[in-house]
Amino acid sequence: MRTSLAAMVLLLWTATAWAVPTLTIAYHLSDHAAPLFDACLYPDEFSARYGLYLKEVLEPDSYSLLDREQNTLSLRLAGYGTDSAVLDALLSGRAQVGILGSDEILGTILEGRPVRIIAPLQRAEDFLVVNPAVPTADWKEFIAWVGVRARPTTVGHIGQYSMAVLGFMQALEHEHVRHTTTVPGLASAPESAQVKLVQADDLAALAAGLYSGKYDAALLPEPAATWVGVLRGCNRIARIDILPPGRFEDHPGTVIAATDSAKRCRGEDIGRFLELMAVATHYANNRTRNTLAAVCKWLGASPVRESIPLANMGFSSRPDAAFTTGIWNWYFALRLRNAVPRELADYMEEKDWLGVPYDSLLLMPALDRAGARIVR
Repeated sequence: MRTSLAAMVLLLWTATAWAVPTLTIAYHLSDHAAPLFDACLYPDEFSARYGLYLKEVLEPDSYSLLDREQNTLSLRLAGYGTDSAVLDALLSGRAQVGILGSDEILGTILEGRPVRIIAPLQRAEDFLVVNPAVPTADWKEFIAWVGVRARPTTVGHIGQYSMAVLGFMQALEHEHVRHTTTVPGLASAPESAQVKLVQADDLAALAAGLYSGKYDAALLPEPAATWVGVLRGCNRIARIDILPPGRFEDHPGTVIAATDSAKRCRGEDIGRFLELMAVATHYANNRTRNTLAAVCKWLGASPVRESIPLANMGFSSRPDAAFTTGIWNWYFALRLRNAVPRELADYMEEKDWLGVPYDSLLLMPALDRAGARIVR
């Protein structure tokens, strides 16, 4: 009898949850989405700390978002292996919110697609990593080694217009190192380039090309930068965003995005999700051991492989100066290289450009509500 009663209660709960509109969240299966995993795996702690928490329901990858005991929203999570797959889910309408790399969103905005960043989530950590055969231990040694080589140094990367690539190019120019690239719109093609930047098909191909010797070095994000060191003996020698002139320091990495139509039709629900993610970033930054455990459980990863990358990451839902300046410097660097479409080439100030890729309308009230929960 007790079993039957418990089953009836669970079925009633599930039916009530699905009476609330469902919001589908597409996310990249990566430790960059760690705060989301925390929210899913630690409901009791979130309830006690913030009064806002997720409760898993019977449907796979489905949750109810509760404010105290009131069910406010049903969420369905859809994990994807690449940022491009997350973006496709957004643009096709299969998902209303996406968690993915800022470079993917910004590049799409250049194409005129109706999608925008609605909140930051994770600060990027990109590193210059060299093949084990390259005899350098830091940036200065790398520049000196490049300068005496008889042939160009090949550096692999992903992302056509990534902030890591632009920051690395600026660092080379700061050191007066001649370089060329295969990226359309960015190719300077000097006659005697000392560094050749080559775009790889994806992250797996980039990592494989680095340890096989196809590339002398690579621009790799975490956790890949750590993994190729631990597993393949490659050497991480410089954090790209802080190399001089340092215009991309702590720039946005993973962000939360939505299409214009989703914001218009589901704005209130998206705002509730942003409130949850704001308290989740607070949790991830303050309960780092739990976050490591959540990432390992969610992704099936080893703590040995994830502990260093997570220690290098910072999570934040607040659009601070590093976030907004990073977006502006990305645009300005491309504009200087004539890589911006003509219809987007006339923005002269940061405040004017920011409204194109970033919409804070739903985020700011969500941060106010989250702030009240965090201090209580």
